[in-house]
Amino acid sequence: MKRSAMLVGVLLIATTVRAEPPQGYRLVWEDNFDGDRLDLSKWTPETYLRRGNPLTTDAISVKDGILSITTFSEGGKHYTGFLTTKGKFAATYGYYEAKIRFESSPGQWGAFWLHTPTIGQPIGDPAKAGTEIDIVEHRARDQKGEDVRDLMAMNLHWDGYKPTVHQHVGHNTRVPAGIPSLQGHWHTYALLWTPQGYHFYLDGKEQWQTDKAVSKRSQFLLLTCEIENKGWAGNIPEGGYGSRAESQTRMDVDWVRVWQAAAGVPEGKQD
Repeated sequence: MKRSAMLVGVLLIATTVRAEPPQGYRLVWEDNFDGDRLDLSKWTPETYLRRGNPLTTDAISVKDGILSITTFSEGGKHYTGFLTTKGKFAATYGYYEAKIRFESSPGQWGAFWLHTPTIGQPIGDPAKAGTEIDIVEHRARDQKGEDVRDLMAMNLHWDGYKPTVHQHVGHNTRVPAGIPSLQGHWHTYALLWTPQGYHFYLDGKEQWQTDKAVSKRSQFLLLTCEIENKGWAGNIPEGGYGSRAESQTRMDVDWVRVWQAAAGVPEGKQD
């Protein structure tokens, strides 16, 4: 192997090393997707129409230690998958991390996020009601059709979703030169959530921090893909995404882990 090729290999490995939680945090929940089926004691696959498109268990698969959520088209309909830990695991504060490979397509996006069953209840009090915390959302195209495959979107939503009350802040980070694309490559995406605010990470490097809309209630995890035509992720391809067997549109997840501060350790303590 040429020395230049060896250096590229070292760079690719270095940029996908997972971040570490603050000192004194302990692992409280994880899924490494071992075996050949989804662990239903940890996740619930949703099955309903979302944005007019069916969510189905057929979109979910586990093989060789990897969870895959595949978006596909059959019979003139577009299908995808939506996993939640609601009713099975929820936490308040902590360090949340997942290793993900996105293979996004126009009209579709993948995400790793936290949510609350009481968003907007009451209005004006996200500490009590909770906040939608989007650790990462990934698209191939935006609503204008622009290429955003190397854009990491981080967002907070609170006070519900009606236009008259909905509140939002967010930040987009474009992968710097020399870092593998977010499309088709493994990266770690993480959130440190403390009573003081949120810190968002890509491969151990902080991308954004904010003290807006800090939730102080328990929230559950989600791994999801969504479909919407002529929306936030652009237009669904005219021919769809291909059958379940043929589709190349998916989100792969190697693992998900949650750490929390051990007894007597302040949340977010870094030293």
